[in-house]
Amino acid sequence: MALRRPKLPVRRFALIASLAHCVPGAPAESGPARDQLNPEVFRKPAPEDPADLLAIEKQVRSVLDATKAATVCIQAQGSGSGVIISEDGLVLTAGHVSGEPDAELEIVMQDGTKYPAKALGRSAAADSGLVQITSGGPFPFVEVAPPATVSKGDWIYSIGHPGGFDKDRGLVLRVGRVIHRSTDTIQTDCKLIGGDSGGPLFDMLGRVVGIHSRVSKKDEQNYHVTVRAFKRDWDRMLKGEVVKVDDSYAKVERKGGFLGVQRVPHPKGVLITGVVPNSPAAESGLRPGDVITHIDEEKVDSLHTFRALINGFGAGEKVTLSAIKRWDGGTKEVEVTLGERSQFVPEENSRQRRNEPEGELIPPAPNDEEEEEENPEEDDAPRGA
Repeated sequence: MALRRPKLPVRRFALIASLAHCVPGAPAESGPARDQLNPEVFRKPAPEDPADLLAIEKQVRSVLDATKAATVCIQAQGSGSGVIISEDGLVLTAGHVSGEPDAELEIVMQDGTKYPAKALGRSAAADSGLVQITSGGPFPFVEVAPPATVSKGDWIYSIGHPGGFDKDRGLVLRVGRVIHRSTDTIQTDCKLIGGDSGGPLFDMLGRVVGIHSRVSKKDEQNYHVTVRAFKRDWDRMLKGEVVKVDDSYAKVERKGGFLGVQRVPHPKGVLITGVVPNSPAAESGLRPGDVITHIDEEKVDSLHTFRALINGFGAGEKVTLSAIKRWDGGTKEVEVTLGERSQFVPEENSRQRRNEPEGELIPPAPNDEEEEEENPEEDDAPRGA
């Protein structure tokens, strides 16, 4: 069972002005060992004094130059952002920024140098996309963190080109914290606006943990595609495919484990509405009205997360469920040995469609050759490049 980090209360702080850094070429200081964060502030619920804020600033500066060098502007009909993850110019971005496969794009580096590029594939399930620079190189690039690297309360920072590329201003940095993480989405208080979409979200070691995707009207509702979501559709996106919602989830590896519950969404997880007689769920004491909140310490935030997590286990394997017990009261850890699906369900039910994450796609910024058009009547409509 994976170890869990302590739950930290999420509070937003106004850091000193240098943390809102957006001027190219700031001096970097030598950082700590790449495999751990040394400053004690990262293990505190919140900064306690100016020394803590300076420690955060120092850590960000130690990795900032490398991450800025790999962050790019992507220009087509509008302007978005992206990040290079290989020396031959493979770029992670949002699906609504990369657009349709084989679309011709232009990559703008931090110093204004431009390179031709083409869109590879994208996923409609997660709003993830890949772009390949087609000439030049080698390019500066950054490391992609393993899936589920950050948790609620962790410090992170975002970089992008809000409003489009501006060489005089440079890239814009926002330091913040993780508010929530699910399978496909990280929510942070790093405020995103048009032009940021597709840009990178970094952990404090300078590794990519997410890609900017969606925003809401509230400052703390900024959404980023997770590394896990990219990984799920990676091979098909590399081949230039558009991965549809059902295809993305249907092709998650299924090991055959069966729990035996009917369920509907619930604000705290999934609500059990029915239990298959004699199923593993029934044998473990789960009943209609119970709410499953976690599976092996992974938070269940949607029906699709529930399904993907259960499908990762085979028949005969044990999983630990955290459930709010309606009839018994309180939350209980329930250990269940999964069964063989074919023994209970002779024919698989039709696929359920995926619920889109809250928020709207970040609109593109006008590129440096276009003038922005104002249309206040469409301010509340979902928009994308």
